Amino acid sequence: MMNLLYCMCCSIAFRIRGGLRIPFTDKKFPLCKWYFAIWFACLACILKGWTLRYWLVMFVAARASTMLCGWGEYKGCALGIGKPNKDRYDMYEVDEFIDNFEFKGWKLIDHPILFGIVGMTARGLYLTFIIGLALNSIPYMLCGAWWGLECYFCGLFARKVLKKTDKTGWNIDEWCYGFWLGLMLCLLG
Repeated sequence: MMNLLYCMCCSIAFRIRGGLRIPFTDKKFPLCKWYFAIWFACLACILKGWTLRYWLVMFVAARASTMLCGWGEYKGCALGIGKPNKDRYDMYEVDEFIDNFEFKGWKLIDHPILFGIVGMTARGLYLTFIIGLALNSIPYMLCGAWWGLECYFCGLFARKVLKKTDKTGWNIDEWCYGFWLGLMLCLLG
């Protein structure tokens, strides 16, 4: 039961990191980019034991994994509400590869949703790889690969069920992926 609560807190913290507005106002939570790293480090310590050193390592890993590169172009594409833009860079080396990937005349960049899924899969692996290093957990390093498909399903749900082509799928994805990161920490960390 506690793991469910931990995962829900992770979900909230990841959504706040994404710019959640304070209820009944038009303002975002202050310092919103820091909530996830603080909570994630606390959760890791709750699960493994409290030491300042461990908390700091997990805090730096969680913060660095979300701030060292972006994911906006990929996410918009995976959600089905964006198109690839060769002038935008989120993860330079990955961008170069997927922007130019071609096989017998078939170009990945011509298929926006698949382009987004591939980009978000790489971005998810990057995020969990950094945290997994701090956790000393190879399974956690790999669990981020789910992000590409998860984005696609969140976008599909928003477009087909909720009939929304705005940032609704984006917001749902933040709730879901935050929950996933917490769940994987509880199971694999």
